[in-house]
Amino acid sequence: MLSARLAEGRRRDAVLIAGALFAAIFILRVTVGSVSDALSFLYILPVVAVAVALGMRAGLAAGAERLRALESESARHFNLSRDMICIAGFDGFFKRVNPAFEQTLGFTEAELLGRPFIDFVHPDDRRRTEEEAAAIGDGGGTVQFQNRYIDKQGEVHWIEWTSVGILEEDQIYAIARDVTDRKAIEVELERLSHHDPLTGLLNRRSFDEVLEWQLDYTRHYGWGGAILIVDLDRFKQINDELGHAAGDAALCEVARVLSANLHPSDTIGPDSSGVVARLGGDEFALLLPEADAAGAEAVAQRLVAALAESRLTIDGTELRLAISVGAALFDQDGCPPAKELMAAADRAMYLAKAAGGGGAVLADLSAGRAPQESVDRLLDGLL
Repeated sequence: MLSARLAEGRRRDAVLIAGALFAAIFILRVTVGSVSDALSFLYILPVVAVAVALGMRAGLAAGAERLRALESESARHFNLSRDMICIAGFDGFFKRVNPAFEQTLGFTEAELLGRPFIDFVHPDDRRRTEEEAAAIGDGGGTVQFQNRYIDKQGEVHWIEWTSVGILEEDQIYAIARDVTDRKAIEVELERLSHHDPLTGLLNRRSFDEVLEWQLDYTRHYGWGGAILIVDLDRFKQINDELGHAAGDAALCEVARVLSANLHPSDTIGPDSSGVVARLGGDEFALLLPEADAAGAEAVAQRLVAALAESRLTIDGTELRLAISVGAALFDQDGCPPAKELMAAADRAMYLAKAAGGGGAVLADLSAGRAPQESVDRLLDGLL
C-alpha cells in the first residue's frame, strides 16, 4: 500500500513539473515570436510525453529499489532488536511482535497474537495497563509506563514501555524493555537506605522517622509508649581479643535475640507493633508503641535474660553476651522531643552499664539532667 501511494505521488509530481515547463516555454515563444512559431512548438509534446514516461519509470524503479532496501533494513532491526517491539490494535490484541518477545516471555508469536495482551499482564497491574491503553487511544501522545508480565514459566518480568497510538490506523506502536534486574537493584538500594546492612534491622534514619511519627501520633491522640536503648557490654573487648569478625557476629546475635523476643503482646494497641533498629556501633533501639511502664520494664528484663542465655561460638570459643538497657516512657502529658527522649533512655542505659551491665534501668524524665551527672561520674570511674 505504501509503495502504491509512493508511485502515485511520483507520477503526479512528474506530470505537474512537465506541464509547468511546457507552459512556460510555450508562453515564451508567443512573447518573443509569433503565434505560428508557438504552434509549431507543439511538435515537442510527444517528446515531452516520452521523456515524462521514461523519467517516471526510472524514478519509480529507483524509488521501488530504495523502498525495498528500507523495508529490508527495517525488518532486520525489527527481528534482531533485543528490545521488545510490537504493533497492537485498540481491540486489545497484538498484531505483530518481534522475536525478543518470545526470548523474554517464552511464548511463541502465535500464542501472543491469539490472546488479548492483558492476559499476559500480572493481575495487580491489569487495571493500570488498561488505563494506559485508554490514554493512548485518547490521543495522549507518547505514553511511558511500567508493568509486570508473567512469562510461560510463571516468572514475573518488569517491562518498561514506550507507546504511541496512530488513530488513523487503529493501532498502537510500542517498544518495551525487560527491566527486572534493574528493578531488583532499585528495591535492594531502597531497602539498604532504610536498613542496617550487617544486621538487617532498621537503621538510625528509619528509626528516627518512625519515632517522630509515633510522638506526633501521641500528641494528637493521647496514646503513649516507650523506647529502649540497648548497648552490648564488653563490645570493645570482644573486638580487641577475638577480632572484628567476632564483633560483627556478636552484633548479629544481639539483633537476632532482640527481634525474636519482641512479642505482639508487648504493646497495648491492636494495630501497633514494636520496632527494632541498630543505631550504630553496638547500640540498638526498640520502640514499643502504647506500652506502659510495667510493659517496658518487662520487655527490658526479658531481653537481658534472653541474651544472657544465648551462646555464641567463634573459632571454638564460646562467647557469652550481655546487654545494658535504658528505657524512657512518653504519653500525651509527657511527650518530649525525640532528641530529649532518646537522651533520657541513653542516660538510663549508661546507668545500667555503670552498675555492672546485664541489667535495665527506667529513666526518670522528671529528674531533669541530674541522672546525666551521675552517669558522667560513673563513666569516669569505668574509663
